[in-house]
This record gives sequence, C-alpha cells and structure tokens, in this order.
Amino acid sequence: MTATSAPINLDKLRNAVQKFGSHSFTTVQVARDYQGDEQQLSAADTQHFEALLRRHAALLGIAPQVSGTGGATVWQALS
Repeated sequence: MTATSAPINLDKLRNAVQKFGSHSFTTVQVARDYQGDEQQLSAADTQHFEALLRRHAALLGIAPQVSGTGGATVWQALS
C-alpha cells in the first residue's frame, strides 16, 4: 500500500521528523523513514509527503529552508 492511499499516522510522521533532531532533512528522507527504506518511492508518494509536511509543519515544529536551487525541499527543526 502506498502512502497516497493509506491514512497518515501523525505520531509516526512526527517520530520520523524527530530522528533528524537539529539537522536539516529532505522530504524524501522523511518519506523513506516513514515507509521503510526498502520501499521504492514514487513521485506521487514524494508529493504526498511534501504536502503533509507543509500542512503539518507547525505541529511537527519544522520549517522549509530557502533554497535557490529549486530542488528537493530542505526542512529544519524550529528552535
């Protein structure tokens, strides 16, 4: 079952985010941790996790970092 079809477990998502502590991380890193490293992430899965992180950023205590490269979103825990 992919992340896009399964209900999200916010506790599990929070735990995945908290593993990075004060270090920055990408959406893909969180998604892989949440789903398990052995699972292949589709573009839809990555977009789904990006939307989840943006929607729940305040609850998770994270913020996207400004990036001029236009690549993957980099997140950082708020102090």
